[in-house]
Amino acid sequence: MISRLAVPLALLWAMGILVLTLMPSSGVPRWPWIAQLHLDKFVHAFLFGMQCVLLGLAFARSTSQRYAARPFFLAFLLALAYGAMIEVLQEGMGTGRRGDLGDLLADGAGALLGYALLRWWHRARA
Repeated sequence: MISRLAVPLALLWAMGILVLTLMPSSGVPRWPWIAQLHLDKFVHAFLFGMQCVLLGLAFARSTSQRYAARPFFLAFLLALAYGAMIEVLQEGMGTGRRGDLGDLLADGAGALLGYALLRWWHRARA
């Protein structure tokens, strides 16, 4: 049985993403080697991949075995929409952060990997 902590963890993770991605640009450390390696894209992928996994685990608690793929896909869509919302907020809040299509693509790639991990986990359990 999936832990009851899945819902609070998904919410806490979402709040953490919000804080990290909307903090003023002056509070974000700058290291030239990070920019050269595009490590921020991997960070985006990890954050939104984990968001998808946590949402999927939370949604899976109330779904029958037959329809298990639906909550996982919903988790993917919500993680992707959350990433898009954050990019829009970054652009419009005036904190020195800019919305970036590359970041949104990284968010989507991470969410897609999270979805694939959830499907693999579900099949392994069946």
